[in-house]
Amino acid sequence: MLSAIVLVPSQTVRVSARPAAEALVRTLSALVPAAIEGVLRDVIIAAATGVAGLEQIADHAGCGLEDAAQPRDALCKALAATREANIFLIMAGRAPETGFAEELAELLGDGQNRARMRDRPGTLLTRIAPGLAPAAALLAPRDVLLKIADDEMSRMSRRLGSAPSLRCRARRVD
Repeated sequence: MLSAIVLVPSQTVRVSARPAAEALVRTLSALVPAAIEGVLRDVIIAAATGVAGLEQIADHAGCGLEDAAQPRDALCKALAATREANIFLIMAGRAPETGFAEELAELLGDGQNRARMRDRPGTLLTRIAPGLAPAAALLAPRDVLLKIADDEMSRMSRRLGSAPSLRCRARRVD
């Protein structure tokens, strides 16, 4: 089983609170099948302090909320609050494609606990070379994520080092 953390990025917060909340709801709804299948044990939202409506969303979704002045600090608090040692970290505004829960379960069953999920290719370059698409989510042990914690998924992905890319992609839902 995994714990999931949905990171509300600082760029979304700067624009306005409403898009951050809507993106979060769409991401959380995409995680429901993984929770039903028993792949995700718990979900925690990590966000900068002051994003309106997050408490209500967390309450309705039945997940935790960790906030701090900086998104990186909120992520560290969320990592400390997770129940499982392996974490699926995803950016708010991204929704995994159908089948991601099965792929994660298969990966964990094979004894692997590191992977990255990339955005669905959206440009000609990323269609030609899908490995160049930015990371939208990471699977990693909690202690590794604590060492590489950042509010930018791209930096965390680089710091994660070698890890396979999942076949499933994430689509933008914000």
